Amino acid sequence: SLIVTFGIAIFAYAVEIAIWGDQPVSFGGVEGSFHLYGAFIQKQYVLVVIVTLVTFVVIEGFFNHTYLGKALTACHLNPYAARVLGINPIVMGVAAFGIAGLLGGLGGVLITPVQSVSFDSDIAMAISGFAAAIVGGLLHPRKALAGGILLGVCEELVAGYIGASYKSDVALVVMVIVMVWRARGRRLEPV
Repeated sequence: SLIVTFGIAIFAYAVEIAIWGDQPVSFGGVEGSFHLYGAFIQKQYVLVVIVTLVTFVVIEGFFNHTYLGKALTACHLNPYAARVLGINPIVMGVAAFGIAGLLGGLGGVLITPVQSVSFDSDIAMAISGFAAAIVGGLLHPRKALAGGILLGVCEELVAGYIGASYKSDVALVVMVIVMVWRARGRRLEPV
């Protein structure tokens, strides 16, 4: 399945290049910027932060207060028990895929005005997202959000003080440091 996934991804890249070309594209967003404590902040970034916070509140409410959210959580924790209770894990998997696509689309709409998007932009975004999840914890959305904010601040500091070309390396370095640090805390148990 991994090889098939790579094959489909390469085919999708080829289709994207054939239809839209290989040049980066950017769209207009919220215009203007403002001055805050010696820094110029684009209004689009404020919109991104507000929508992100609202989205996290909605997602938390969704998982804690709706049948579908609780069913998705049950399928994640114990698919067999969920199946016994009448929850179809395959349907829940499709629902999770749809929700992830919706959230990915929302993220794309918000980030396109501040960062040009090309056919291979998803790789850098996936690495940054995975690094944020590793820093914050894969099972804790609030910690992952905090990890994403921390990672974003680190990337911008590196871009501002060292150079923009090193910005993408920050996610990889942070990911390696956190994984090594967490691995050192674990003790190998004899078999």
